[in-house]
Amino acid sequence: MIKNERQYKITKAEAQRFEVELRRRESEPVSSDFHPLLVQAELDGLRSQFEELQQELAEYEALRSGQGAVAEVTSIQEIPQRLIQARIRSGMTQEDLAAKIKMKPQQLQRYEATDYSAANLSRIAEIADVLQVSLGGEVPDHTKFPLPGMLKRLKSVGLSPEFVTSRLLPASAALSMFEKRSSGELVLEAAQGIERVYGWTPAALYGTASLDVSRLSASVARFKVPARVNALELGAYVVYAHYLALLVLQATKNLAVKTLSTDPVAVRKSILSGYGELSFQSALRFLWDSGIPVLTLNDPGTFHGACWRSAGRNVVVLKQQTRSAARWMHDLLHEYFHAASNPDLEDYPVIEESETSEARRKSPEEVAASSFAGNVMLDGRAEELAALCVGSAKGSVERLKAAVQRVADREAVDVGALANYMAFRLSQQGINWWAAATNLQSPISDSRCTPREMLLKNADLTSLNPVDRGILLRSLEPQVIAFSGRRASGKSTVSSEVAKALEWKWASFGTYLRAAAKHEGVSDSTENLQELGAMFVKQPDRFCREVLSYSGWQAGEPLIIEGVRHREVMESLRKIVAPLEARLVFLDVEEAERLRRLEAREQSSEERTKAVEEHSTEKQVKEILPAEADFRIGTDQEQEAVVQKIIEWIHAGPTVTTGCQN
Repeated sequence: MIKNERQYKITKAEAQRFEVELRRRESEPVSSDFHPLLVQAELDGLRSQFEELQQELAEYEALRSGQGAVAEVTSIQEIPQRLIQARIRSGMTQEDLAAKIKMKPQQLQRYEATDYSAANLSRIAEIADVLQVSLGGEVPDHTKFPLPGMLKRLKSVGLSPEFVTSRLLPASAALSMFEKRSSGELVLEAAQGIERVYGWTPAALYGTASLDVSRLSASVARFKVPARVNALELGAYVVYAHYLALLVLQATKNLAVKTLSTDPVAVRKSILSGYGELSFQSALRFLWDSGIPVLTLNDPGTFHGACWRSAGRNVVVLKQQTRSAARWMHDLLHEYFHAASNPDLEDYPVIEESETSEARRKSPEEVAASSFAGNVMLDGRAEELAALCVGSAKGSVERLKAAVQRVADREAVDVGALANYMAFRLSQQGINWWAAATNLQSPISDSRCTPREMLLKNADLTSLNPVDRGILLRSLEPQVIAFSGRRASGKSTVSSEVAKALEWKWASFGTYLRAAAKHEGVSDSTENLQELGAMFVKQPDRFCREVLSYSGWQAGEPLIIEGVRHREVMESLRKIVAPLEARLVFLDVEEAERLRRLEAREQSSEERTKAVEEHSTEKQVKEILPAEADFRIGTDQEQEAVVQKIIEWIHAGPTVTTGCQN
């Protein structure tokens, strides 16, 4: 769509260029070097582009002359286009309209350039009023719709308040306390995302008629609802996950569709020859290189995973809250098998239930997928190794755990992979051995390339509608944000405020050390805490696990953790929370201001302050961690501004990835 005179002139020149080229091609004799059908296809392509440009020019010229009609708004997604059309038809320039609503012209230009994605809906309503555009009830009076009311209405169709606020509300919701914006405005902004995912217009969302999610979920998947699972919640989440999957496909159009093999030995050989190892990371890269994008989600409950095929292209969605490398890899290969199955079907949905569900135990497709994953991981020997385990255990389930360990050691296979396969085989006999298998798992230790990084590396998010881009980024948000900084930089205060705004769990190395000091019967003086820290950091993995355990953190949960003072602690943290991404924020402060804060807080002598500052636990905070931080910010400014900028950075996601090199 042409939005201003500058774009009109550019489009007109482009149309003239296409017309000249088209006439030249039509008048030239067809060379014998090219097939006539190929030549005709090129001409048809040129002609189609030329006609599109002509149509855009005609529409703009009609609007500019006051003759073109502006259609009625029937959806919130149509509002930006209708506002731009109405401005052009009225004869107003962007500068004219900006003056009427007392706004800088540059701001209005940005609004139109991004289809009003940066404008809240109360501002849109104001612009619509000036342009005399009827929004047809699509933007009701926001003062009549408080946030609690909307959350209650959505809960009735299986969308929990926690899910709505963390996944469907715009990123600006976390910033509302700083921007002093009403919940009504946020409700209206959330309506854009809700309509994109579920198709409910604001008029329907704020009305009294029942909202129906069952019809939507039935259109994207066929599945049996597992026992003890809320069918309404499952249906609502399936619609959301399916929408995300379609966005990922849209953002990865550059991936070539390739022929997929269902031979486990061939797939294993391809992974090993292409990437040098058999691991979750190498399998992840294999799927991406096979043309299958992978999206990982961390929301609790509902389905276990999914594979969708749309218009011949596959996308895998994984949803695990375990840190087991073997379990992640098994699920990834399991979904790959579904993607490789039934290649003649253009559209093909598979929604996974838990390993213990009856459908997954008895479905031939699910059994085949699990057998395939086991044989890829166990070099085609899955059944042979399972028989060896049963023989070593002498048929006793109670002895099986030790038997699996013995067989894995003797046959040089991964004990986690073998334990998972045994649990799968036993589940077919109605025996739930998954808890025992879980105890034999090793955590993901390689944090070089997380699924999130791989997606951001390969996806072109700029190709998405701004609202869609925000929805996808919110789904990728669960991560661990660590805070570091010198003493009196504001780590505890700032990090706790960020955690509060995001509603994420908060943990602190300092808090844990104070509890440890109390347990040891010593005071929590700075000197004692430094000595304890120096002792604990000698075993960084154990130190991190104890701090995480003390805070109540569970695998897969987003977390804010403050007090990182050593590179090795950050490395351990990244390893432990994988496949979640751990990122480091470093808080800077002017030295004079920092010393002033220390003096006010501790009121200690200059000699004591100097001794504390020269302790070994302060060395890396001064010399190493600042340069290794993912984000640095000064705390000399207002605290609210610091918190707001950090939250904005978290929502934006990483702009550069370093661990997913080809």
